[in-house]
Amino acid sequence: MAIITIASPMRAPALPNWLRLETVVIATAIGALVILVVLPVLSLIAASVWQDGRLTGEFFAEALTGRSYLRALGNSLILGSWTGLISVLIGVPLAWAVSRTNVPGKGLIQVTATLSYLSPPFLTAIAFVNLFSPNAGVINVFLRDVLGLDIGFNIFTMSGLVFVTVLHTFPFVYLLSSSALQSVDASYEEAAQILGASKLRTALTITLPLVAPAVLSGTLLAFVNAIALFGSQAIIGLPGRIVTLPTRIYSLFDYPPQFGTASALSLMFIAITVAALYLQRAFLAKRSYVTLAGKGARPQLMDLGPWRWVLFAACVGTFIVAILLPYGSLIAVSFSKSWGLDFWHNLTLDNYRFVLIDYDVTRRAIVNSLGLAILAATACVFLGAMISWIDVRTTMPGRKLLDYASLIPLGLPGIVMAVALLQFWLSMPVSLYGTFAILLLAYVGRYVPLGVRAANSSLRQIDPSLEESARILGASWGQTMKEITLPLIKPGLFAGWLLVFVPVIQELSASILLFSSNSITLAVAVYNLYETGYTEPVAALAIINMIIIATAIGIARRFGGSRLGMKTGASGNSRPGVMG
Repeated sequence: MAIITIASPMRAPALPNWLRLETVVIATAIGALVILVVLPVLSLIAASVWQDGRLTGEFFAEALTGRSYLRALGNSLILGSWTGLISVLIGVPLAWAVSRTNVPGKGLIQVTATLSYLSPPFLTAIAFVNLFSPNAGVINVFLRDVLGLDIGFNIFTMSGLVFVTVLHTFPFVYLLSSSALQSVDASYEEAAQILGASKLRTALTITLPLVAPAVLSGTLLAFVNAIALFGSQAIIGLPGRIVTLPTRIYSLFDYPPQFGTASALSLMFIAITVAALYLQRAFLAKRSYVTLAGKGARPQLMDLGPWRWVLFAACVGTFIVAILLPYGSLIAVSFSKSWGLDFWHNLTLDNYRFVLIDYDVTRRAIVNSLGLAILAATACVFLGAMISWIDVRTTMPGRKLLDYASLIPLGLPGIVMAVALLQFWLSMPVSLYGTFAILLLAYVGRYVPLGVRAANSSLRQIDPSLEESARILGASWGQTMKEITLPLIKPGLFAGWLLVFVPVIQELSASILLFSSNSITLAVAVYNLYETGYTEPVAALAIINMIIIATAIGIARRFGGSRLGMKTGASGNSRPGVMG
């Protein structure tokens, strides 16, 4: 057994408490959280009820009675409800197939769920517009002009918007349900089958109720993500005249901007999230869902016989629709001179040359996004580690409140976070609007919960006696953190870094309100090119976006160690994805 020794340093004269490194770190973490989260949210609340030096309910009255706002609210609720329901109908059967049956191709299902989760929703929306737009969609053109069929698909409908959104949200239900199914004590199911219950009845009456908390959590995440996604709602909803809360809030920043009404609508967003969480907890409080006892049994895989091939075909169909079609269409469009013409006589690399070399806006956007993602991920991990250390390793009064405050952004859609930051920083003497700084503040404030959760789970796995031993031997707090704590939680920190880097690279909903020509990001550049009709360069930029994400995952896995994959999965299961 290797023995780790720490040299006892020369003891320096004791510093005042307020000058000690740990005190400075604690104060910095608290101050950063207040500036990043608390003050912007308070500014958002103040802007919704304060006008011309007096309290007012005018903005809430307008948001709650205006026809356009109520229609946007109704569309968001419809979108969220249908997305949550269909995500359950897809995610739960896939999770059950992987965890409890002998269906072949389980790796394919895992890849499908992972890639669907990582794919930027606005890029998926663009891909399906290329495929199913009424007049120019390649599949509609093929059906009409080649097969002579008088049928077509219109992606610019509520059904189309739900369809595209579900492709991003069903992994939440799948991942949480799969994890829960692997934890359920199989003796319950075996007892039901011994008493004569069929396999289907056992699954519906025993297994499904036991994993209800995970299913409901996944449904809530799907609902919240569905109503928060700006990109897909703008790309598919606006051409179909389907206005939702994110797109309605965005429209309020046309000149002159209506900050008060935007703040009121943003708080309605938060109220919807809180209400959904309350309903979930109220339902789960009615009964016990304990499934793990001191003595358990490993689940036996259910032999589906010939039906396993039917289920496998459904899994392959999900892969084709969720991954192959959108990725295939983006790749094909990116190599086309003009999408819709004879493909094999229409190949070119000009689109990649345009976005990488010729067009300075996209070059600048790629560099900006990479820099902001690296800085934001590093800052979130560092701040998350400090907040988690305060929570787990100290007895400081109010540490739990600090932890709860760090989780506030989980319920804030990107566009709401952007409105909150605008309200706060426009009232400050320092002008940050349109700068890299305000984008960095938005990203760190929005994704700091991911850094906190990753560091928190890692710290709880480390015995505090290791740090105590170092301190007893004379190591300072800083040396203990450097030599003991940080190396031990490195895999978790790399997982948290990756969980922040990926959504920042593809973040659109907050960036769309905060960017300037100098601070334009990759996602905004894609959206702007799409709005101006550059279909082929958009596809090339989309593929570059995915290459950057894949490269980041590979690098993080390389330096994060073998535990990174496990950590990423665990952390990813617990986060409500708030991308683009």
